[in-house]
Amino acid sequence: MVASADREFEDLRRDAPDLGVNGVHPTAVKALIGVYGVLLLTFWAFFGGPETALTLGIITVLGVMFFGLLGGGILLSDSIPKGERGRDFGEFLNGHVSIATGWISGREAFAQIIVLPLALLAGAVVFGAIWRLTAG
Repeated sequence: MVASADREFEDLRRDAPDLGVNGVHPTAVKALIGVYGVLLLTFWAFFGGPETALTLGIITVLGVMFFGLLGGGILLSDSIPKGERGRDFGEFLNGHVSIATGWISGREAFAQIIVLPLALLAGAVVFGAIWRLTAG
């Protein structure tokens, strides 16, 4: 089956009526992708040089492909139906999120999404600072 060039963004949407009430807010997904983007910039800032440019370039391309497809797929796959208002980010944090095993709080869901990337970013900054301070 060949995809038509005339397909619109709206044709790719899949409405999920309960997403605006108990799903993960798109800002959480964007924050996740943003932190990994800053992580890549940190790698380039601390470790970028002529001897590492090829490796960092490949990592950057793979990261953009992975998070572009992941983020785009998540943000596009389940959408709030047109005309319905989803909850804002504050309501998401103070509300509940439905997961495969039941319900968790929005704050817990956001923490599960963002803590690991922030820890990786902190580690990259620490290792990068050590590298810069000890490199001769």
